[in-house]
Amino acid sequence: MLRIVFVICLAFGAFQFYKHGNPFTAAPVTDKAGKPLVILFTGPNCAEHCEGLRATLKARKVDFTEIDLAGPDGRLARKYGVDAYPTTMIGKRMVRGSDVKPVAGALAEAFGSDVLTRAEKMAMSNHFDAQGRPKVVLYGTTWCGYCAKQRALFAEQQIPFDDINVEASERGQLAYNALAGTGYPLTYVGYNRFDGFNDDELMASAAAAVKAR
Repeated sequence: MLRIVFVICLAFGAFQFYKHGNPFTAAPVTDKAGKPLVILFTGPNCAEHCEGLRATLKARKVDFTEIDLAGPDGRLARKYGVDAYPTTMIGKRMVRGSDVKPVAGALAEAFGSDVLTRAEKMAMSNHFDAQGRPKVVLYGTTWCGYCAKQRALFAEQQIPFDDINVEASERGQLAYNALAGTGYPLTYVGYNRFDGFNDDELMASAAAAVKAR
């Protein structure tokens, strides 16, 4: 019965995709009450690439539905624009690939900070102002060329941001480690994570956050 209800919800979202073009702004994946759903799209030979995501979702005690792109529901997945695996849909967000790090923020955005570890929660609390509105936070260094490039782009587009020099701040280093940083720059807009230099999706997210303040 639950599977039938889920497929009906997915089909409705697919219709919205054709009608509006982007399912993640026009038709988030939710249940009938409007609460976000989590869908893990997998496929043949996904092996450890999918297992890491399964383990992450289970460890955070998040209910999710798994759909095999090669299975009977694969056609509906493609109508959502999901054509590769693994892909995780969390409400209005899509996380492509096997990297589990962006999943934490997407889950927190959908379900609240209780899905985060204690260290993640402490680190991400600094990504919001006193009114709970998302801020732009860049974790970087003085020698990182792409950090300088990202800072310059923020300045050019008049995007205010917190500039954290990980090597000069113990608190910044602790936050960077808690967020499983592996390179520079690492930028957050609230819960949304962006690894490396980004002049497209990050800037759009940052501009939207600034506009909403």
